[in-house]
Amino acid sequence: MNDNELILLLKSDPQEGLTKAIDLYGGTVKWIIQKIIGNHCQQDTEECVSDTFVKLWQGIDRFQNDNGVLLKSYLYGIARHTAIDFCRKRNAQEELFPIEENDLGIHVDVTEELAKSENIRILQEAVDALPEPDRKIFIRRYFLQERINAIAESLSISPKVVENKLYRGKKVLKDSLIERGIIL
Repeated sequence: MNDNELILLLKSDPQEGLTKAIDLYGGTVKWIIQKIIGNHCQQDTEECVSDTFVKLWQGIDRFQNDNGVLLKSYLYGIARHTAIDFCRKRNAQEELFPIEENDLGIHVDVTEELAKSENIRILQEAVDALPEPDRKIFIRRYFLQERINAIAESLSISPKVVENKLYRGKKVLKDSLIERGIIL
């Protein structure tokens, strides 16, 4: 079933559409949510999974796949945001210290830090999945800030090949990040 068929099914027969969407993407949605909120409470995970699919159904009219975004990528983004919102609510309800002990003038947004660390993990996995020498070129250019000519010389390839691999690598990386749940 392609995206357009599933979208039509979600609009015409929501119960059947949601059943099909859960069959297709439920496992990955659950995995994404568990990575963010943890495995300690199955009930919380199931609640977030359910909320994710309800949000998909409620927002299906706003989804536009004409810009190349796949429905599953859109859904994975909903799952990430649902899990992060759940963590925010949970952290707001759980006060670890009395206010007097916590009033140090330091503000740390645990949920924001969790989202950052999750984004970093997803980025590392996506970069690691690039084939060689693309991965090496990408790391040397964007993480080590090396010049294109220096990269080309050290790998015994032309600077134009390096530029082409960087261009293609960014596209592959963008698609991989979207599929893994990061909305750019």
